Amino acid sequence: MFNIFKKKDLKFNVRLEPSNKEIVLKVGENLLTVALAQGIKWPHKCRVGSCGTCKCKVLEGEVKPEIDFGNVLSPEQIKQGFVLACKSSPKTDLKILINLI
Repeated sequence: MFNIFKKKDLKFNVRLEPSNKEIVLKVGENLLTVALAQGIKWPHKCRVGSCGTCKCKVLEGEVKPEIDFGNVLSPEQIKQGFVLACKSSPKTDLKILINLI
C-alpha cells in the first residue's frame, strides 16, 4: 500500500547559522514564529513585515514569501538572498544566516 502524505503534512529542516541549531517547520509556518517558540534568539520587533529587524539571509534552499519584501528590503538585499523571517515559510529544507545585529 502506498503511503500518501498530504501537502500540509510536509516538514522542512531549517539549519540556523551561526549557531548551527536546527528547527523543523511544517508547510505554511513562518521562520520567526517557530524559531521564537523553540527558544531561538532572533532579532524582531513588529512581526508583520514592516520593520525589517527579522531579516535573514537564505544560504541554501527556497522560501515562500507572504508579502512583497521590496517594501522593506532594498533590491540589492533581495538579490543577495535576504528575506523577512516573519513573512517567510519554507518551500524546501533551508540553511539561514540570522542577522544578530
